[in-house]
Amino acid sequence: MMSKRWLLFSFCFIAFYYLLHLAYDIPNIIHGSSGFMAWPNNVRGLALRIADLATSFLFALIPYLILFYYFPKKKIIIALCCILLALPVLFFLRYWVEEAVTMQDRIALFTPSVRLRTYFQNHIFYIILYAVYGMAFYFIRYSYFKEIQQKDLLLQNRESELSFLRSQINPHFLFNSLNNIYSLVYLQSPHSLEAIAGFSDLLRYMLYDTLQDVPLAKEVHYIHQYIALQKLRHESPLNANFKTTGPLEEVFIPPLLLIPFVENAFKHGATDEEEIMIMLDTDKKQTRFYCQNKKMTGKKDGTGGIGLQNVKRRLELLYPGKHHLAVMDGPVLFIIKLEIDHV
Repeated sequence: MMSKRWLLFSFCFIAFYYLLHLAYDIPNIIHGSSGFMAWPNNVRGLALRIADLATSFLFALIPYLILFYYFPKKKIIIALCCILLALPVLFFLRYWVEEAVTMQDRIALFTPSVRLRTYFQNHIFYIILYAVYGMAFYFIRYSYFKEIQQKDLLLQNRESELSFLRSQINPHFLFNSLNNIYSLVYLQSPHSLEAIAGFSDLLRYMLYDTLQDVPLAKEVHYIHQYIALQKLRHESPLNANFKTTGPLEEVFIPPLLLIPFVENAFKHGATDEEEIMIMLDTDKKQTRFYCQNKKMTGKKDGTGGIGLQNVKRRLELLYPGKHHLAVMDGPVLFIIKLEIDHV
């Protein structure tokens, strides 16, 4: 990662260096008298070009490194002071290097050294642009890094919240299921062992299939197991219908996504006389879920809303802008309608 960043910095600077000199030489190019050569064909010209390119590169590199070290630590004043101190040092270094490279030619032609003031006037424009390039490159990369960091942080927060929401489902389900099994054992029901076996199957699904999406068929099997477990605690047949259509093996959803709706229907509407109606229809583009139960009279369980609030938040995190949840809490019926878009 580091080597790629330096390669990008160097490549962009070389392109910037030549474009800048070509732009400065446009009037001469138009009149056909351009003396700028990208790569001189004589030794002294080549040495001068390498020296100019190397020292120009330092004017961009040093401000970049100073910002790289101090800016993330919020030491902005120190960074600015270091840059202001470094630029004059680099200027004199560049001047001495060019004087050393051209010394032999000046001696042969009896040409005096360029006055420092003249040299400064001729090069200050380029020096400022090179330094600005280094600082601009840093801030562009820093903004990109912060954006990636922010996205990673949001993703981590999202995963943490989803894990927390999943962990809430488990004790909520365990409490209800164990309460049902306790009732069967207490009444010495012959269905006690069957209930425990079904519960162990459900528990296995909750513990080992929660890390990634599962086929909708597995969630449907889990719902069937849950309905069977609920039916065991009723002496007379429980009127609960669960119908499914569509390619259940080809559609994937997060595990334990639909069960809170079913659990809520049984907890607050399951009687031997009233019907619970659950329908699931799916294709590769959309999954449609419907759950209806008749409300029982009496005081509502204080923990009744945990599962529904949980799944609402999970849907917001997992399918932002790609789901529609309608909760119709009427005087007699409680209805859930859920649509999830897969494309």
